[in-house]
Amino acid sequence: MEATAKTRSLQTADERREALIVAALRTFSDRGYAATPTTEIAKAAGISQAYLFRLFPTKQELFIAAIGRVRERILATFSTAAHQARNDGTPVLDAMGNGYVELVSNEPWVLRMLVHGSSAAACDPDIAAANRACWKQMVETAQRESQAPDEEIQRFFAMGMLINTLAAMDVRESDESWAKLLCEKPPPSIDN
Repeated sequence: MEATAKTRSLQTADERREALIVAALRTFSDRGYAATPTTEIAKAAGISQAYLFRLFPTKQELFIAAIGRVRERILATFSTAAHQARNDGTPVLDAMGNGYVELVSNEPWVLRMLVHGSSAAACDPDIAAANRACWKQMVETAQRESQAPDEEIQRFFAMGMLINTLAAMDVRESDESWAKLLCEKPPPSIDN
Protein backbone atom coordinates (compact mmCIF):
# COMPACT_ATOMS: atom_id res chain seq x y z
CA MET A 1 0.00 0.00 0.00
CA GLU A 2 1.35 3.41 -1.00
CA ALA A 3 1.47 6.22 1.47
CA THR A 4 -0.76 8.89 -0.01
CA ALA A 5 -1.22 11.12 2.99
CA LYS A 6 0.59 14.39 2.72
CA THR A 7 3.26 14.84 5.31
CA ARG A 8 2.98 18.12 7.05
CA SER A 9 6.20 19.75 7.97
CA LEU A 10 6.07 20.61 11.60
CA GLN A 11 7.38 23.99 12.58
CA THR A 12 9.14 24.74 15.79
CA ALA A 13 7.67 27.27 18.18
CA ASP A 14 10.36 29.75 17.07
CA GLU A 15 9.41 29.29 13.41
CA ARG A 16 5.73 29.76 14.20
CA ARG A 17 6.55 32.78 16.31
CA GLU A 18 8.47 34.24 13.37
CA ALA A 19 5.60 33.49 10.95
CA LEU A 20 3.21 35.10 13.41
CA ILE A 21 5.28 38.30 13.65
CA VAL A 22 5.43 38.52 9.85
CA ALA A 23 1.65 38.02 9.60
CA ALA A 24 1.12 40.58 12.38
CA LEU A 25 3.28 43.14 10.57
CA ARG A 26 1.21 42.81 7.43
CA THR A 27 -2.12 42.81 9.24
CA PHE A 28 -1.40 45.54 11.78
CA SER A 29 0.15 47.72 9.07
CA ASP A 30 -3.04 47.47 7.02
CA ARG A 31 -5.56 48.15 9.78
CA GLY A 32 -3.75 49.50 12.82
CA TYR A 33 -3.59 48.21 16.36
CA ALA A 34 -7.14 48.83 17.54
CA ALA A 35 -8.88 47.72 14.34
CA THR A 36 -7.00 44.45 13.86
CA PRO A 37 -8.60 41.37 15.44
CA THR A 38 -6.24 38.65 16.60
CA THR A 39 -8.36 36.10 14.72
CA GLU A 40 -7.31 37.80 11.47
CA ILE A 41 -3.63 37.68 12.43
CA ALA A 42 -3.86 34.01 13.45
CA LYS A 43 -5.56 33.15 10.16
CA ALA A 44 -2.87 35.01 8.17
CA ALA A 45 -0.19 33.08 10.07
CA GLY A 46 -1.95 29.75 9.55
CA ILE A 47 -2.38 29.06 13.25
CA SER A 48 -5.24 29.02 15.71
CA GLN A 49 -6.06 32.03 17.82
CA ALA A 50 -5.40 29.90 20.91
CA TYR A 51 -1.88 29.17 19.65
CA LEU A 52 -1.37 32.86 18.90
CA PHE A 53 -2.04 33.58 22.58
CA ARG A 54 0.35 30.81 23.62
CA LEU A 55 3.10 32.54 21.66
CA PHE A 56 2.09 36.08 22.64
CA PRO A 57 -0.18 36.24 25.70
CA THR A 58 -1.66 39.58 24.63
CA LYS A 59 -2.34 41.45 21.41
CA GLN A 60 -0.28 44.29 22.87
CA GLU A 61 2.79 42.03 23.20
CA LEU A 62 2.43 40.93 19.58
CA PHE A 63 2.16 44.55 18.43
CA ILE A 64 5.25 45.47 20.44
CA ALA A 65 7.13 42.55 18.83
CA ALA A 66 6.06 43.90 15.42
CA ILE A 67 7.40 47.35 16.35
CA GLY A 68 10.66 45.63 17.33
CA ARG A 69 10.87 44.08 13.88
CA VAL A 70 10.37 47.49 12.26
CA ARG A 71 13.19 48.85 14.42
CA GLU A 72 15.46 45.98 13.31
CA ARG A 73 14.77 46.65 9.62
CA ILE A 74 15.41 50.39 9.94
CA LEU A 75 18.59 49.96 12.00
CA ALA A 76 19.95 47.39 9.54
CA THR A 77 19.16 49.76 6.67
CA PHE A 78 20.87 52.68 8.41
CA SER A 79 23.99 50.62 9.21
CA THR A 80 24.27 49.15 5.72
CA ALA A 81 23.82 52.55 4.07
CA ALA A 82 26.36 54.17 6.40
CA HIS A 83 28.93 51.47 5.70
CA GLN A 84 28.45 51.86 1.95
CA ALA A 85 28.65 55.67 2.21
CA ARG A 86 31.94 55.52 4.08
CA ASN A 87 33.32 53.17 1.40
CA ASP A 88 32.10 55.47 -1.37
CA GLY A 89 33.08 58.70 0.37
CA THR A 90 29.51 60.04 0.24
CA PRO A 91 27.65 61.82 3.06
CA VAL A 92 26.46 59.23 5.56
CA LEU A 93 23.18 60.89 6.56
CA ASP A 94 22.21 61.30 2.89
CA ALA A 95 22.91 57.62 2.28
CA MET A 96 20.93 56.62 5.36
CA GLY A 97 17.99 58.75 4.24
CA ASN A 98 18.11 57.29 0.74
CA GLY A 99 18.34 53.80 2.19
CA TYR A 100 15.28 54.47 4.32
CA VAL A 101 13.30 55.78 1.33
CA GLU A 102 14.22 52.63 -0.58
CA LEU A 103 13.24 50.47 2.39
CA VAL A 104 9.76 51.95 2.75
CA SER A 105 9.29 51.82 -1.02
CA ASN A 106 10.08 48.10 -1.06
CA GLU A 107 8.54 47.24 2.30
CA PRO A 108 5.64 49.69 2.79
CA TRP A 109 4.61 47.95 6.01
CA VAL A 110 7.61 49.63 7.69
CA LEU A 111 6.17 53.11 7.19
CA ARG A 112 2.62 52.03 8.00
CA MET A 113 3.77 50.38 11.24
CA LEU A 114 5.63 53.54 12.26
CA VAL A 115 2.46 55.55 11.71
CA HIS A 116 0.22 53.03 13.48
CA GLY A 117 2.78 52.63 16.26
CA SER A 118 2.73 56.36 16.97
CA SER A 119 -1.04 56.38 16.96
CA ALA A 120 -1.33 53.42 19.33
CA ALA A 121 1.34 54.93 21.58
CA ALA A 122 -0.98 57.84 22.31
CA CYS A 123 -3.34 55.46 24.13
CA ASP A 124 -1.07 52.76 25.54
CA PRO A 125 1.95 53.43 27.78
CA ASP A 126 3.64 50.10 26.96
CA ILE A 127 3.35 50.69 23.23
CA ALA A 128 4.61 54.24 23.83
CA ALA A 129 7.65 52.82 25.63
CA ALA A 130 8.33 50.44 22.71
CA ASN A 131 8.08 53.35 20.28
CA ARG A 132 10.44 55.48 22.37
CA ALA A 133 12.95 52.61 22.42
CA CYS A 134 12.67 52.31 18.64
CA TRP A 135 13.24 56.03 18.05
CA LYS A 136 16.03 56.16 20.65
CA GLN A 137 17.93 53.44 18.84
CA MET A 138 17.38 55.06 15.45
CA VAL A 139 18.76 58.39 16.73
CA GLU A 140 21.71 56.71 18.44
CA THR A 141 22.49 54.76 15.27
CA ALA A 142 22.34 57.91 13.15
CA GLN A 143 24.64 59.70 15.61
CA ARG A 144 27.11 56.84 15.84
CA GLU A 145 27.21 56.06 12.12
CA SER A 146 27.33 59.64 10.83
CA GLN A 147 29.25 61.41 13.61
CA ALA A 148 27.14 64.43 12.57
CA PRO A 149 26.49 67.32 14.95
CA ASP A 150 23.23 67.30 16.88
CA GLU A 151 21.69 69.99 14.64
CA GLU A 152 22.18 67.78 11.56
CA ILE A 153 20.72 64.76 13.34
CA GLN A 154 17.73 66.86 14.37
CA ARG A 155 17.25 68.09 10.79
CA PHE A 156 17.64 64.53 9.43
CA PHE A 157 14.83 63.22 11.64
CA ALA A 158 12.64 66.30 11.20
CA MET A 159 12.83 65.94 7.43
CA GLY A 160 12.29 62.18 7.80
CA MET A 161 9.11 62.74 9.78
CA LEU A 162 7.89 65.18 7.15
CA ILE A 163 8.64 62.66 4.40
CA ASN A 164 6.87 59.92 6.41
CA THR A 165 3.79 62.09 6.79
CA LEU A 166 3.68 63.01 3.11
CA ALA A 167 4.28 59.38 2.09
CA ALA A 168 1.53 58.14 4.42
CA MET A 169 -0.86 60.56 2.73
CA ASP A 170 0.46 59.46 -0.70
CA VAL A 171 1.45 63.03 -1.56
CA ARG A 172 4.07 63.39 -4.26
CA GLU A 173 6.16 66.55 -4.71
CA SER A 174 4.90 66.98 -8.24
CA ASP A 175 1.26 66.51 -7.17
CA GLU A 176 1.03 69.34 -4.69
CA SER A 177 2.76 72.71 -4.74
CA TRP A 178 2.67 72.91 -0.94
CA ALA A 179 4.41 69.51 -0.67
CA LYS A 180 7.09 70.63 -3.11
CA LEU A 181 7.66 73.72 -0.99
CA LEU A 182 8.09 71.60 2.12
CA CYS A 183 10.53 69.22 0.49
CA GLU A 184 12.65 71.72 -1.47
CA LYS A 185 13.97 73.71 1.47
CA PRO A 186 15.42 72.31 4.66
CA PRO A 187 13.47 73.19 7.78
CA PRO A 188 14.57 76.46 9.36
CA SER A 189 16.99 76.42 12.23
CA ILE A 190 15.33 76.68 15.62
CA ASP A 191 17.29 79.11 17.78
CA ASN A 192 16.20 80.25 21.22
